[in-house]
Amino acid sequence: MRTDHRGRLSLQQFLDHAPLSRRQRIIFFLTFLVLVADGMDVAIVGLVFPRLIAEWGVTIGQVTLTVTVGILAMAVGAIVSGPIADRWGRKPVLIAGFLIFTLGTAALGLSSSIDVFIVVRILSCLGLGAVTPVAMTIVADWAPAARRAQMVALTFSGVALGTIVGAYLAATLIPSFGWQTMVIVAGLLPVLVVPFYLRLVAEPPVTLLKRGRPEPEVRRSLAVVGGDSSDVDLSRAAADPRLEKTPFATVLSRTLVLTTGLIWLLAFITQGLIIVVLQYMPILLQRPQPGGPGLDTAQSGLIMAMWGWGSLAGQISVSFVLKRLDRFLTGVIAAVWTIAGLAVVVTCNLGFAGLMVVLLVTAIGAASLPTITNAIGTIAYPDRARATGVGASSFMGRIGSVASGLAGGLLIAAGFTLPALFAALTVPVLVVGGAFIGLRAETRRRTRASAAAAESVSPVVATVDALRPERFS
Repeated sequence: MRTDHRGRLSLQQFLDHAPLSRRQRIIFFLTFLVLVADGMDVAIVGLVFPRLIAEWGVTIGQVTLTVTVGILAMAVGAIVSGPIADRWGRKPVLIAGFLIFTLGTAALGLSSSIDVFIVVRILSCLGLGAVTPVAMTIVADWAPAARRAQMVALTFSGVALGTIVGAYLAATLIPSFGWQTMVIVAGLLPVLVVPFYLRLVAEPPVTLLKRGRPEPEVRRSLAVVGGDSSDVDLSRAAADPRLEKTPFATVLSRTLVLTTGLIWLLAFITQGLIIVVLQYMPILLQRPQPGGPGLDTAQSGLIMAMWGWGSLAGQISVSFVLKRLDRFLTGVIAAVWTIAGLAVVVTCNLGFAGLMVVLLVTAIGAASLPTITNAIGTIAYPDRARATGVGASSFMGRIGSVASGLAGGLLIAAGFTLPALFAALTVPVLVVGGAFIGLRAETRRRTRASAAAAESVSPVVATVDALRPERFS
């Protein structure tokens, strides 16, 4: 095991070389449940809109406004929460955001008009936007470097599971009890996670050090990992002058600016791609022939469910692939997989059964793309700026969702069919593949530059640094 020049372990060395403890696994599982609630919220609110149209006479324009301002509120929550979490701690920011969005979702059931609904939804989405990037950061902080990408991807699959749970919950409750009861139950049920999160999830030691917390508190946090932490040199980490640099300055520093730009591009496209499919595929599936396959509501709903199951399978599968395969090459493979699935829909005349199978398989690749992007983002940034980096990429993803939603609406209005829309989507997916390749090249360049700089100081330090596990994750 590596040690510093005085024979003591650094904080990161201790976390990287210890096996995953039972407590760490509990932290990952509880964070997974938080993201299941995230996915549930998105799914159920989308299924509420048809009821608002029928019961309140809400127009399509008002629905579009609600969706747009909601996504923008999520973007604001993401960009604001990152620096706060880096400065004051991950756990309180996540709990606050989680309570705001769950209780806000429940409060939707008390709305008396669309205007009140929109205001409550904005508040709920501010909390929702904060949850995902901070949750990913907590997982990354507690995972050893060699398994960080895997654990982030596996935890993020909770969002896909949540969309499936939300769809079934809505199908069960809305017909019998109404949409108001459904959103109240869906909002209050996840709150049961909060007491367990407060009790069992410890604040990561790196943020405790940054906040200047006393050493005994930091060592109690390290007890989550297990083993003897008495040899961990906390004074060196606490005295690190880089901690004084603002998180945004680190994310946009000369060393990381190209990496940040490519991650932002990936987040913008990959999250936008998913929004286009989820928002507009049901409309195109139900479009009568010859412009569309002319499926009924039940058939299109089943296909959307298959897309959800494919998304879940893809996100879980890629979490294990990332443990063994280069994360950038995994991204390229997922992009090629997605393009192949889109191409089948474009070139083949598929019926209901064929579409169901092909779109399920295509979802495995498409849903993996934002998952891999999240994993890359948590590894790319140092722990002192990780929440800010992940929050900024989440912000760009939300902006991409808005832009893609608007662009998709314009294409549908222009008469695009499902094959035509999927043909158009192959272009941004090609860009995604190129961005993964560019990130791989840039990461290798920075690694070589770091090794050369370290060698100029000490050949021994350079050799040790080259063996750091995160270089192979």
